[in-house]
Amino acid sequence: MIRFIHCADIHLGRTFQTSTDMSDRFIQEAVRSTYDSFEKIVKEAISKNVDFILISGDVYDQKQRSIRGQWFIKKQAEKLLKYNIQVFMIHGNHDPLLNERQMIGMPENVFIFSTEVSHKEYVTSQGEKVIIYGFSYPESAFTENPTPHYKKVENTEAYHIGLLHGQEKGQQGHDAYAPFTVHSLEEKGFDYWALGHIHQRQVLRENPPIVYSGNIQGCHRKETGAKGAYYVELSPSESQLQFIETSPIRWEHHRLSISELQTINELVEEFNETVKTSKEKRIVMVTIEGSGILHDKLSDQRSRQEIITFLYEEWTDDDISIDRIVFDTLPNLQREVWKQQDHLLGDVIRLREEMETDESLSEVLSPLFSHHKIRSYLNDLTVDEHKEIIEKAERMILTTLLEEGKET
Repeated sequence: MIRFIHCADIHLGRTFQTSTDMSDRFIQEAVRSTYDSFEKIVKEAISKNVDFILISGDVYDQKQRSIRGQWFIKKQAEKLLKYNIQVFMIHGNHDPLLNERQMIGMPENVFIFSTEVSHKEYVTSQGEKVIIYGFSYPESAFTENPTPHYKKVENTEAYHIGLLHGQEKGQQGHDAYAPFTVHSLEEKGFDYWALGHIHQRQVLRENPPIVYSGNIQGCHRKETGAKGAYYVELSPSESQLQFIETSPIRWEHHRLSISELQTINELVEEFNETVKTSKEKRIVMVTIEGSGILHDKLSDQRSRQEIITFLYEEWTDDDISIDRIVFDTLPNLQREVWKQQDHLLGDVIRLREEMETDESLSEVLSPLFSHHKIRSYLNDLTVDEHKEIIEKAERMILTTLLEEGKET
């Protein structure tokens, strides 16, 4: 049996993207968070007596790697060397191997794959044979399918592990670098695929394990939840995966419904209970939604701003930062009833349902997403984001029509 830790997308030097002011102490912890997360991974590797650590790309956040970041990796690798723990590493689209000559040399237990797919044979202290395959990006925008270049060495006694930083073709929300399919990886006959590039951890296949470990520290509001690495035990007959959370700061998104609330007091109490149940160190987003009698009050811009101001003051301290509070409440909408009726409200609802099943929204947005200057600032819409735009448009129109009805 072999033991190892699989992590990816460390992004040393990456900054937090938040819309709120944080306390000085929180800012200091945010700046250190990625470094602290990787240091915890190293401590876990030592405590679990692993054979090696796999890093599946984007060790650094930029092509021009900071001296601090490189020195940090060197010092962490030296800790591992004392326990005979190896590090096998590839570089991805953020930190391509433009110059294979490192400005800061790494200790002997660190192996960095070159820009051509190759393999490295290793024998553990227990005599287990392992063959690890991988390559580093030669440039940031590497769009070639790399899987044909992974060629399994004929050795039935060894474990075969692939390192790959790229996008599985079913994934959304990231640039399609080094694209591949799950089937193409399965065909290689490897025992484990250690993937990077997608920041949301996920197991694409259990046998053999084809795994995105996700990034090790969330840095903006789309990177919610626990972040860290996988501890893996691999034997000829089975594999065991254990996720280890190492990120010191967690991004969270909570939804609070006003449906059962009668007063602002109840709203504040519900908000406090929602935030209080969170992780010790976190950046929180709260969406206040649903329909109910509080909607009219929350529709008033002045009232909204007053609520936002005192909630920020109440909760932003050294342990928590409120990133944003979004109001997405509605008057009581009778969608199913109105949908059956021949009037403007029904027309809006029926049109929304048609747009969810056709490509009309994509057609409308196509000139924007294909614009040669604007395109670089936009990410492709996910299915959920596409649906959310349509839902919000329907709510906005229905709410406006109902408000206009009250005035007349």
